Amino acid sequence: MNTDEAANRSSARSPIGFSEVLGRPIRQDGLGTLGTSTQTLAEEALRDGHWDLAAELARYFVSEIRTMNDVLFVWLADILDYRLAKAGATEQGLGTTLLQGYRAYQPGSGDLERALTAIAAHDPGGASSAIELMRVRWAAQHDGLVVWIQEVLTEIAESYGEDAVREVVTLAYEHIWKPRYELWPRMSPEERLQLSVEGMRGGHLSGPRHRGDVGVSDEGDRYVMSLDPCGSCGVLRRGDPDSGRAPHQPASNREPHAWTQGRTGMGWYSVHSMIALEYIQMADGQPPLRPLEDCDLPDRPCRWFIYKDVTKPRAIHYVRQGFTPPPDAP
Repeated sequence: MNTDEAANRSSARSPIGFSEVLGRPIRQDGLGTLGTSTQTLAEEALRDGHWDLAAELARYFVSEIRTMNDVLFVWLADILDYRLAKAGATEQGLGTTLLQGYRAYQPGSGDLERALTAIAAHDPGGASSAIELMRVRWAAQHDGLVVWIQEVLTEIAESYGEDAVREVVTLAYEHIWKPRYELWPRMSPEERLQLSVEGMRGGHLSGPRHRGDVGVSDEGDRYVMSLDPCGSCGVLRRGDPDSGRAPHQPASNREPHAWTQGRTGMGWYSVHSMIALEYIQMADGQPPLRPLEDCDLPDRPCRWFIYKDVTKPRAIHYVRQGFTPPPDAP
């Protein structure tokens, strides 16, 4: 192999760019590949001998997963704080204290180092195996946190009524979703799509192989994400498509609420998206942040909508939650 061929095989154009709005790297590839698992892109880079790109993608894949697991830890701590306060605890931040040991555990850190070592040695097989094992280890922590959240919310609903779940999600909104989407109005439509896909792709490892594959399409006034299944409540409802683990059969709401779009039978984990990304905003007289439909159904994908004009979501989103849409809503 001559010098030019070696250079071509060592590098390729990266889909990861720096977002000035977010102040960090994020994948910025187009609609055709944005929903493809970062693990798959790393494997393709390894196959083609693009070693620098493979290393960059492996590191970014870990950051996707770790970020969402950190979100789940914060949410679980908020839920535990709510439940402990109900039981009479007065000490603040007990949830975070109780979880700090488990949160300090980084399940895939050794695998990342093995992957990077294999990449440096130009060993695509060894690197691919390490990345796969890394995903499985991180996914196990992720899925365990999702089940934990589902079960604590179930106990809260049974002990204090179904509206208590809305209360605890609203409290967590201040620590999780409000700061995460604080820059939403400043983002371009493409950046809002990139952030949304990142969370459900590498964060929740959605898709038919639990690797992070998300459907992405353009409907003119909005981008649409299709999760089949979602890597969190979808895996709870349907089971793990990767390992074959059976469905969790999550407990669900028995009463229709505006914040469940009038539906019953939604697993308690799943209702947070409708509350945090639709209900809270519309109850405050604002348009929904990122509305969705068909969440937590066993026979169809969950669809999320990222409107290009954040002030002009379609009227149906208001109607589903019992709000009157603005007169100019399409």
